[in-house]
Amino acid sequence: MIRRIRSTLSPRSILADARQRRVATAVALVALALLGAVAATGTAAAQSDQPTVVVTDATATADGTATVGIVLTNAPNGLAGYYLDITVETPGTARIQSASYPDRFGLTTEPQIGSDGTTATLEAADMEGAVEPGATNVTLATVEIAGAEPGEATLSVTPRQFDADTGNAFEPATQSGTVTVSDGATTPTADAGSTDASNGGQSSQSDASTADGTDAGPTDTPAPTSGFGTFPTPLVVVAIALLLGGARWRQR
Repeated sequence: MIRRIRSTLSPRSILADARQRRVATAVALVALALLGAVAATGTAAAQSDQPTVVVTDATATADGTATVGIVLTNAPNGLAGYYLDITVETPGTARIQSASYPDRFGLTTEPQIGSDGTTATLEAADMEGAVEPGATNVTLATVEIAGAEPGEATLSVTPRQFDADTGNAFEPATQSGTVTVSDGATTPTADAGSTDASNGGQSSQSDASTADGTDAGPTDTPAPTSGFGTFPTPLVVVAIALLLGGARWRQR
């Protein structure tokens, strides 16, 4: 009997079985790594798609002015209205002089600018549905900044309330801007339609405006879609198949 068992369990079959198990384990590990990479990429893409309120950069002279834009990077579900504050974090360098809204917002409140020019409160509603779901680089307002002393002034934004077309509120991220004030030796430039290259690769072009100051509406950039990031669906299917195949090999 013992001799029969030994003849059945030949060294060749044992080695082959061990080799198959090692291959199955390696395949399963590769499949798990692929799935992990897919999940991580999808999470990163979802985070980068978060709506963000950006204050653009600008330069001005100590006795001049510059215009900055307040831009919503994307509105996946449209924008019914907003309420926000903008603050000059370095009041000795620059101050808020005035603010205005694009024509797309049918209902607005008069900008409330603090007596010292360090804060401004802005509120507007999109009554006609001009900001459609999927709109990108939506200009919310433009703010005129007066230079005071040479240096850099940080302009921060605080969203108080943002509502989508669905009626649900959402909380956008924020990104401050910088106004660089020179001593007057250079010509001031306004960067209301662009953001710095350090904005994480986001498009810096705000909504196009016509020569008479009317806003031309949101760009037609398609809304981001959910999925597996840069990994195509067939690759995910292959990874799952490999994982299942590895499990079957281990059971043998």
